[in-house]
Amino acid sequence: MLRNQRIKAVLAGGLVFGIGSTATLAAWTDTETASGSFEAGRFKIDLSVDKTWSSSREMTFKGTGMYPGSTVYAPAYVRTTADTTMKGQIQVAGNGVAGTSNTVAGNLEYRAVTKSFPSAAEAFASACDASAFSGSPSYVFGGGTSKQPLRTSVTSTSKQTVSSAGGSVQAYCFEVVLPTSTPSAAQGTSAAHTWTFNGESVPAGG
Repeated sequence: MLRNQRIKAVLAGGLVFGIGSTATLAAWTDTETASGSFEAGRFKIDLSVDKTWSSSREMTFKGTGMYPGSTVYAPAYVRTTADTTMKGQIQVAGNGVAGTSNTVAGNLEYRAVTKSFPSAAEAFASACDASAFSGSPSYVFGGGTSKQPLRTSVTSTSKQTVSSAGGSVQAYCFEVVLPTSTPSAAQGTSAAHTWTFNGESVPAGG
């Protein structure tokens, strides 16, 4: 008799559970979607050493026939291309040159300053001579009285900002000096040096 009561209790419990499950109602549903499109930006720089945006890369120092104590100058200009969609930063590196103390390469020294202009016309009109180093210019290499040996490779610690779509031009002026201490053995020797202008895009808001 007791067993039958237990079976009935279990059945009764199952019956209650079954009634509860059949009481669940279906819900109306709806879904909306959103899509996005993406396009990579563009970043590229132009370099000018002859006040035109040509393919020339040879800086003109007019350094033929240098003598101890002589100084020569040459400009370089950097901007982003017209289709560049973001601003960037420029960092200049001097690649160095092989030379001993008895050659021009082993004695030449330089320093460089930079300034930003809103247009190429204004940048090209700026002077690259001794006056560019007067006052308190922004130095890329060297300083007021200090110079960088041409034979030593170095990367500037400063970076310059250029606007997108060619919206600004960064002008650089290089001053190269053959010190008065250069020995006579350096006569007739020559040197060629390369500066590299490294451009890197800056994220929006950066």
